[in-house]
Amino acid sequence: MPRPPSFDRAEVIELATEVFWQRGYTGTSVSDLVQATGLQPGSLYAAFGSKKGVFLEVLKAYQADSAGRLEDSLRQTDSPLEAIEGFFERLVDETLEDSRHRGCLMVNAMLEYSRHDADVQGQLVGGLHRMEALFGRALRRAGEQGELDPRLDVDATAAFLVNNLWGIRVMCRGRPSRDAVEGVVRTVLTALAASADQRGSMRRM
Repeated sequence: MPRPPSFDRAEVIELATEVFWQRGYTGTSVSDLVQATGLQPGSLYAAFGSKKGVFLEVLKAYQADSAGRLEDSLRQTDSPLEAIEGFFERLVDETLEDSRHRGCLMVNAMLEYSRHDADVQGQLVGGLHRMEALFGRALRRAGEQGELDPRLDVDATAAFLVNNLWGIRVMCRGRPSRDAVEGVVRTVLTALAASADQRGSMRRM
């Protein structure tokens, strides 16, 4: 049934997310979005401008959710290093427990479409920078609390964590074993822990 002109934008974006996640950008048609959201084509174009406009808002909402999860991890403990460890551990669980094997929407978009469109690429890069900034903030706090050597290159380490975050998500597209993924995470966390003093040493997974 078509939606009335007044609609819940967040709900429409959530419904569109499922379509893009399952079909990819190029595999999704406007008809698919109309069917999934219940919006008439005219309402869809009026609200978002184009299929790409919907996709950009989907990516923005997905990135906000990912950043929110990291922020939640950082709020749950006084130890920034433990928070980062917990974030990566939950990442493994969430990724491997996805029975539909959809992978990460941002990774999928980067591999499929970003090189063909500057707006999409810009949105994705902005999301990466946001995650790097959150990791960087946590690492600086860890240095202030004595968990890390204050001479650590925070920006490089934050980029290292984001690169590995994406690498793990790409790896999971191939449906690896839990042992394989957890082994990668342990290596990442061990590299981070090597920069910590005795008070900041992280527990092993």
